[in-house]
Amino acid sequence: MRRWIELSAAELYVETIAAVADLVPDPDEIIPLTRDSEDDYLITLARIHHAECIVPGDRDLLEWEEQRPPVITPAAFAALIR
Repeated sequence: MRRWIELSAAELYVETIAAVADLVPDPDEIIPLTRDSEDDYLITLARIHHAECIVPGDRDLLEWEEQRPPVITPAAFAALIR
């Protein structure tokens, strides 16, 4: 993140996420759904824990056809929480 924002802003971001995030265990089994196993991990985790959406920094998920749960851009997510 330092590439894009000041250290103080990054620290505030991490502190804010830590304050509102729910920590959950990793899935026991990851179901292959996309061409990227890291994306499969996120989708499996989101489904197990009934996430309302996935907010990636990655185009593959945004273009993923199945979209369950829905995949939205960071900008769209920011607009939702304002």
